Amino acid sequence: MDAGHPGPDPVTAECRMDTMSISKDEILRQLNVYFPQEKYRESDVDQGVEDGVFITDATSLANKLKGTMHDESIVEVELDGLTRVFFCRVLDHPPEPEAEDPETPREAGAPAYEKGSYLNGRDHVIVTPLEPSIGNFLICPAPQVKTRVLLRIIASRQAYEFGCYFAAKVNVGGMPVLQLTFPVVARTVENAREFRAKIPASMPFEVAVEMRGGRRKFSTAPIDISPSGMFLVDPMGRGTDLQPDESLFLEMQVPGYRTVAVEANIRHVTKLRNAKGIQYCFGVQFDLATRALASAIEGMVALVQRTHLRELAEIADQFGIDYENW
Repeated sequence: MDAGHPGPDPVTAECRMDTMSISKDEILRQLNVYFPQEKYRESDVDQGVEDGVFITDATSLANKLKGTMHDESIVEVELDGLTRVFFCRVLDHPPEPEAEDPETPREAGAPAYEKGSYLNGRDHVIVTPLEPSIGNFLICPAPQVKTRVLLRIIASRQAYEFGCYFAAKVNVGGMPVLQLTFPVVARTVENAREFRAKIPASMPFEVAVEMRGGRRKFSTAPIDISPSGMFLVDPMGRGTDLQPDESLFLEMQVPGYRTVAVEANIRHVTKLRNAKGIQYCFGVQFDLATRALASAIEGMVALVQRTHLRELAEIADQFGIDYENW
């Protein structure tokens, strides 16, 4: 199916709601649909909007989604309350290019399309196919099923959760994508659990470590990384001299991304057993002295996760996920 622009929303009118005139009752209903464990009441809506916990202004919702699209941030996805988490990215949906009629003069001064501005229409949201790819089956288990889709964007230990519905599998610019309804409400969650991006085995991620005072220097590889810390292998192997609360200096290098240097503290030292026997690993928390440094590490986390998702997509292709008949 090809998606025009802006195009009609393929879900029923029950799912399509004008967020400009949304009622308090509808906001409350939506909150209890997506967050039933909270058992929100009418009084919670007024207080939540006033405190910024609930975002109901359509322009604010669109701007949050635009920022996620421009940053190419990885978005966590929950389907109908399933405990398994999937991942996607928010995409642009520019107008389809129109064939020029030589007999029709071009309109002078017509404004150029601005990336992400389709979200201003408050009609729909376009996202990549889900990874792991089984999510693309679970999101539409049967025709006419309106699957609830929760998009969770995590940044700096704060999460924004957007309540959407699955609308259709469509093609935009020749690429298979998922179309969701535009959210009516989003919820802000403080101190959200940060997603830790697993380092793909094929990714040459190197970390040079220097302990405070220069007592020890070594190079190693991380196991996973988040915007606030990472988990690394101690190359000593069966033994370790690392201690919690020690300070160290890290220099992280990933091909295709700038070198990032950061101070950190060891939070824990862990003994793991793998196929080769005992292996010591250690978790560190970054000392994010500036916003620029935090942004650099967030970009590195996003690069790691995109690489991991590409590998998952390649595996899915080998096992018959048919994007040709999307």
